[in-house]
Amino acid sequence: MITKKQALENVVKYLKEHKREYLYINTVDQISFEEKKFINYGKYENQEKDIFIVNYDIEGYLEPIAHFVAVDAETGEILFTATPHGYAEDWEE
Repeated sequence: MITKKQALENVVKYLKEHKREYLYINTVDQISFEEKKFINYGKYENQEKDIFIVNYDIEGYLEPIAHFVAVDAETGEILFTATPHGYAEDWEE
């Protein structure tokens, strides 16, 4: 299992690779862990996985907009980015 610090490092690297800018990103202490979370999107759709959730905010018109990155707690792989408008990976492909 990876640590919260490793999860955060993976997310920051992922955001840079995908050229996503943000105003704020969770600190290590703010990262949440969820056991046996049902995955409903992406490569592991319809499976249960232990995941870390890392929040980052982008600039919005009136207030920042929250985005949530799911990280596989076993491998450190980025699973998906949930936004108020769907999954960010859908419009990046």
